[in-house]
Amino acid sequence: MAATALLEAGLARVLFYPTLLYTLFRGKVPGRAHRDWYHRIDPTVLLGALPLRSLTRQVHKWSPEEAVRAIAKIRSYIHIRPGQLDVLKEFHKQITARATKDGTFVISKT
Repeated sequence: MAATALLEAGLARVLFYPTLLYTLFRGKVPGRAHRDWYHRIDPTVLLGALPLRSLTRQVHKWSPEEAVRAIAKIRSYIHIRPGQLDVLKEFHKQITARATKDGTFVISKT
């Protein structure tokens, strides 16, 4: 059982980068071969892969609480549980700390 899990984890890692490169390539190619990285459902909701760090400046300027409030305002049937909010907060903390350290993201205090 452990060997199977290890094999699956290794296979996932081996396949991740080629598929990432393929997805990036398809996002840059014009014409019929073009595939969007994500689709904007409305001004505040994205459907698809998490944006790369270079795109976070465009779409991840809200705090987790602000994002949850905005989603609740336009999609009242979506409920974010406390555990999910904790995960969002941790993700936001890691991303903004890394981006601020790199100088690629300026956190708005408004």
